[in-house]
Amino acid sequence: MRNLPALILLGLAGLAVGCATPLSTMQTAKTLSPGQVQVTGSMGVFVPVGTLASVVDVGIDQGLEAKRAIEEDRPYTLTEEDQQRLLTAGLALAVAPPGVNPELMVRVGLLDGFDVGGRYNGNALRFDGKVRLAHGGPGPRRSYDLALGLGVSKYLFSGAVMDVLEVVQLGDFSRTDVEVPLYLSAEYGDVFKLYGAPKYVFSHTRLDAQLVDFSQQGKPVTGFDASLPSTVNSHFVGSTVGFAVGYKYVHFYAELTGGYVFCNPHVFGQKRDLGGMTFLPSVGLGFRAPERRPAASANPATPGTLAPPST
Repeated sequence: MRNLPALILLGLAGLAVGCATPLSTMQTAKTLSPGQVQVTGSMGVFVPVGTLASVVDVGIDQGLEAKRAIEEDRPYTLTEEDQQRLLTAGLALAVAPPGVNPELMVRVGLLDGFDVGGRYNGNALRFDGKVRLAHGGPGPRRSYDLALGLGVSKYLFSGAVMDVLEVVQLGDFSRTDVEVPLYLSAEYGDVFKLYGAPKYVFSHTRLDAQLVDFSQQGKPVTGFDASLPSTVNSHFVGSTVGFAVGYKYVHFYAELTGGYVFCNPHVFGQKRDLGGMTFLPSVGLGFRAPERRPAASANPATPGTLAPPST
């Protein structure tokens, strides 16, 4: 079991994609017109506030306990409960570390009131559709929209971590996300857009079977339970709020996504809470092609009436 530490690192890499979820929106509720295309590049910063707070709390508690031990002239020791708290806090930070998340999204209108898109962030491919539920407004320069979306993400395990560790040939990692957002937005002319998107994301990750088998063999040799789960499920419930400002075909987007991640896998001998409050501030730049409008008739007439004679 000399490769057990490497296997543990590999398991954490699998858990990391099992609990960390891409959360940006970068679009309004208004669907693209048929044939219209929009390309958006964005950058977000993943901030697991709940996890960071847990790590800080554990550090403060252990610092105070060490100080009391020194003042009372007794050895400082970690109880089993303290060890489990430290391990859980460390795991939570390892599987969902703060980081930068770049993305590229391309969307196209297929039908009136329906568009589709694809997104790539270096780690996953996401495909989604959005259907318009309601559209209205006091005038042609102002509109309000409501739309329902459905997205599926498939993660790309390129094997970079596996190749570096060179432990064993593993290739059976997989993760799939299903996202259901409800888009709401208000647009004011070609200049300003305000939008929100409450959303739910379900994530299912399957770890490599060989890795799970190896992890279960570590305890008799090391005395440490390094067992890993065969699957990891997580749930995100939250919302995005944002705005876009620009003119006609180019807009700058800024948004904040926040919510709670529920992730409770059975890792290293215990069920552990690896979720918590999560925030993702993002900015992006979107380029939208002009709408494809049908050619106007040379002599238009209102249906049911006669066109005026030409002179």
